[in-house]
Amino acid sequence: MDDEKQQLDQTITGARDRVGDRIDELDRRIRKQLDVKSIASEHATELVAAGAVVGFLVGFGFPKVVKRILQIGIPVVIVAMQVKKRSNGTGWMS
Repeated sequence: MDDEKQQLDQTITGARDRVGDRIDELDRRIRKQLDVKSIASEHATELVAAGAVVGFLVGFGFPKVVKRILQIGIPVVIVAMQVKKRSNGTGWMS
């Protein structure tokens, strides 16, 4: 009876350790994927170019055509990026 109890306690302890290790691994993966600084550093050139374009447009005023392109284009680009990420299996929801 004592051997069975010890074996059960060891099994439970081992299972808890494995669950804890899995939680730690998930935590590391989530923190890596949601690290804003690393994402920003990877896409620094794109961010600078986008900032320059927006600054130029704000400086000279937004023509109606540009406003319409931004209203339609930005959501389309965001959706396309999410679809691409999911198809590659690298998205945060995959």
